[in-house]
Amino acid sequence: MHEFSVVSSLLENCEQIAKDNQASKVLAIHLEIGERSGVNADLLKRAFLDFKIGSICEDAELFIRLVKVKLFCENCKQSSQAVGINYTQCPLCGSSSIAIIEGNEMLLLRLEME
Repeated sequence: MHEFSVVSSLLENCEQIAKDNQASKVLAIHLEIGERSGVNADLLKRAFLDFKIGSICEDAELFIRLVKVKLFCENCKQSSQAVGINYTQCPLCGSSSIAIIEGNEMLLLRLEME
């Protein structure tokens, strides 16, 4: 379960950001997780509950916004949301000249600190 290492890195980053901003604690962590990021949001939440104990994030609440896959087609020059798990074909024109432009990332959007 690689969510443990993801949470460990997340907490390290949050602690560094808090330190850089002279914060005594982190109250909330806001993440954006793409459906193709390889991160399971439910497992991440569970791991976060265990790993935050004893850290500057111990009292923090974790907020996760899930993001669908968005594609860009080189053929029709349009952006569209992927249909189901079909990430290899443009849902508008059927071309296979597409790229995933959203939905494969995990982003730290915001920290609320005290």
